[in-house]
Amino acid sequence: DSVRSVAISADGKTVVSGSFDNTIKVWNLATGQLLRTLEGNSWWIDSVAISADGKTVVSGSSDTDIRVWPLN
Repeated sequence: DSVRSVAISADGKTVVSGSFDNTIKVWNLATGQLLRTLEGNSWWIDSVAISADGKTVVSGSSDTDIRVWPLN
């Protein structure tokens, strides 16, 4: 589905994307490989951010929900 938001980790190795399919996808930036999919939102993802240490993703969705996701 359409991507609403992307964020790149501080080390430039990881990208996360949030989309209309209610998921966050974690990608290897160098290879483009999908590393994992984070599921559990009931609405589409409007925004994503990666913590400075690269261990956490925070998402905001259209149901006004904010979630914290571990990346490790």
